[in-house]
Amino acid sequence: MSINKKAQFDVARKSIYWMIAGFIITLVVIGFVLIIVNYRNALTEFPPEINAEFISLRFTNIPECFAYQDVDTKRVYPGVIDLDKFTTERMELLCYKTNPEKGHGTFNFELELRDKGTTIKTNNYFNAATFTLKRNVFVRDANGILSKDELLIHTQVKIPHFRNYEDT
Repeated sequence: MSINKKAQFDVARKSIYWMIAGFIITLVVIGFVLIIVNYRNALTEFPPEINAEFISLRFTNIPECFAYQDVDTKRVYPGVIDLDKFTTERMELLCYKTNPEKGHGTFNFELELRDKGTTIKTNNYFNAATFTLKRNVFVRDANGILSKDELLIHTQVKIPHFRNYEDT
């Protein structure tokens, strides 16, 4: 009992059809899963402004950064910037430093006291601000005098196509 040539061709044709159909169905299912995953991630993603706001709270609220701390009582005054602490060295040593090699891919800041005309930058800030946060602060100078000022926090989210040209 042998299968005739037409029956053999039908069997081969059906198996090729089901292989191609299975491959296409698999691609459609994987594509649908990727669409659902990307949609879910887009729904739960925080805007960069919120993340930057949380990170930048350190600049005016903790004594390791620029918040004024009374030497006698050790009390920290949030929202009061000690002008003696407002230096690039303090920013890099105690307050906020990103990785020198890969820090361009995260938040970097330039802090500007508008009325004082003083600015400092984080180590990977490349003058490419994505947005600016504003905060009303008091500034305490070396004589202990408080003055009102506005702290502008120029925020660089990341440099997307950064390339280290020293390596080439």
